[in-house]
Amino acid sequence: MKPLRTLAAALIVMTSLLPASAQQRQTGSTDSIKKIYGIAVDPATDGGTVLIATQYGLLRARPDGLSELVPALKAAVVSLASDPRNPKHLFASTIDSKGAPGNLMESTDGGVNWAPLKGAKPVIVGALSLSRAREGRMIGLASKIMISDDAGKSWREVAATPDKTFAVAPSPTIADRIYAGTMTGLMVSDDNGETWRDAGAGNQPITMITSLADGSLLAFAYSRGLLRAQESDLKWSLLAGGFEDRFMVDLAQNPQRPDELFATFDTGAILMSRNGGRKWISFEGSDWATPEHIANGKKLFQQNCQACHGVNGIGEAPGNPGAKDKYGFKAPALNNDAHAWHHSDRGIFATISKGSPRNKRMVAFSMRLSDDEIRDIIAYIKTLWSLRSLACQGARHMGCQ
Repeated sequence: MKPLRTLAAALIVMTSLLPASAQQRQTGSTDSIKKIYGIAVDPATDGGTVLIATQYGLLRARPDGLSELVPALKAAVVSLASDPRNPKHLFASTIDSKGAPGNLMESTDGGVNWAPLKGAKPVIVGALSLSRAREGRMIGLASKIMISDDAGKSWREVAATPDKTFAVAPSPTIADRIYAGTMTGLMVSDDNGETWRDAGAGNQPITMITSLADGSLLAFAYSRGLLRAQESDLKWSLLAGGFEDRFMVDLAQNPQRPDELFATFDTGAILMSRNGGRKWISFEGSDWATPEHIANGKKLFQQNCQACHGVNGIGEAPGNPGAKDKYGFKAPALNNDAHAWHHSDRGIFATISKGSPRNKRMVAFSMRLSDDEIRDIIAYIKTLWSLRSLACQGARHMGCQ
């Protein structure tokens, strides 16, 4: 339960962000971002990039592992949400340069331009989401669950907010219903938060709750995985497991391709699913992670890498990562057993392309393999990793020890 120890504090400590640093970051490695507070599909690219809320500001994350600042929004962003009726209509809760509540910002053109929401007072609202059942209703989380019925212009607290609430979302079909993810499970209220009952998702901490376009619900249960239910019966089933001690923070559905989901994790990682949440891959390299590229990568791995790194990447000396020969360290495992996932896609690409000083037998393959073939190999290697490793890939692994 270690990763959850400070989760409740993390959701409230958004006021401690340093928005002054936002404009110092123009483009950088996404894996260096420790916290992502919200995610939305970038309407301009139909899922090719995603917008992420960070202490650096609003960033546009790309599959190549880089994120670039959206210059029109000059503030730390603590939550991000799109209107389910119009994906180009976006809202962001911000913190000003002194760390005080900033404006609730609005974009009507898919995040290109932003302006303070007219008539709204400064407010910090995390876990922001818009209702599918009632136009103008927005739900968020501060020290209490927050409700707005005028599209963010004014807010009221829910006095009976469940203890240790991590996530909150409106019902997709019932106007007065609210869901709250808490340390002891998922709670539901049918009277705008006046009273609460158990929603039947088990007694594990629920770190994320959201609805999809078809009216179904997704919830993430710590140590169990991603759950799904129809709101009509709230009978929850496991959609995807294997995340171990990592957990989802926010999830966005591609309005153009409903089976395509994007999720942020406690590590700052972004994972995506192309089949409605049953299987997940890293967003980094996702544009290359197709069955065709992976199959070719496996073939190229067998031809060029397997002799040293072993069948399915088990390594030259399985179980002995410190083994050496007269040239240096023996070929390490590239599967989930060693630390291949400690490196970003770009880092792995550089090693394959340029070689490694750890052992001169690891030669530069740039004369033998094209850049696309190296990307195919990386796409295959990543299929050998666990979901936890994908969520901890690159610089994030330092927070996963």
